[in-house]
Amino acid sequence: MSAMTGASRRVEPCRAVKLCGTEEIDPPSRRLTAGPLTAELENGQLRYIAFNGVEALRGVAFLIRDQNWGTYTPRIDSLSVTEGAGSFTVEYKALCADAGQRLKYEVRIMGSSDGALAFEALATPETDFVTNRAGFVVLHPAGLAGERLKVMHVDGRVEETSFPERISPSQPVFEIRALSHEVAPGLWATCVMEGDAFEMEDQRNWTDASYKTYVRPLALPWGYTLAKGSRHEQSVRLSFTGGGAGGARVAAPS
Repeated sequence: MSAMTGASRRVEPCRAVKLCGTEEIDPPSRRLTAGPLTAELENGQLRYIAFNGVEALRGVAFLIRDQNWGTYTPRIDSLSVTEGAGSFTVEYKALCADAGQRLKYEVRIMGSSDGALAFEALATPETDFVTNRAGFVVLHPAGLAGERLKVMHVDGRVEETSFPERISPSQPVFEIRALSHEVAPGLWATCVMEGDAFEMEDQRNWTDASYKTYVRPLALPWGYTLAKGSRHEQSVRLSFTGGGAGGARVAAPS
């Protein structure tokens, strides 16, 4: 019998790996509604946040990375979703752990009848915890390229600029406390981020259709250690002002 060739011994990846790079199945998402606000809850994160059907944010997530930039898959417990009277509240506890370290966090997400959104997290390491990033990530859709952007910096300065139209190889905005952009004509969305300094990068560099605002500037040292028993609170709050914010249907930008 002739020896098998290397090609004949090769195991072809399954369809899931070819399409998504993994055989892991994404957990089912749940649609949340609060007045004119809608969002998809997926594994503790929010995706496709929209006001009267117009996308305002691509996503908001509280993420924990290890010292090699790997992202932990949290173990979520005690998930509670309450909906009613034009509002919703999501609460859960989560654990990120490996053989050497453990960190737990608690989350509360609230949507109100006026379309406002609050996403709050409190993280407490159960051991000294070395991380390259621990905190919120906010994604603005890439369709905002070239559109107006108002920035409130951590020192209170307000700057008017725009989302990069061409792909920006470096961070376009630093030292962020709040970002405001026009969702539809006359309707502005303001996203306030508390708990640390944030900065933005252009995810189109990595073929992702978003601008990512993340916690802790890259100019600071990493990995860094969160001390055992310490408390780390962060929040992201989204609100809407201007035309259509009172609940009237607004048209998507052309």
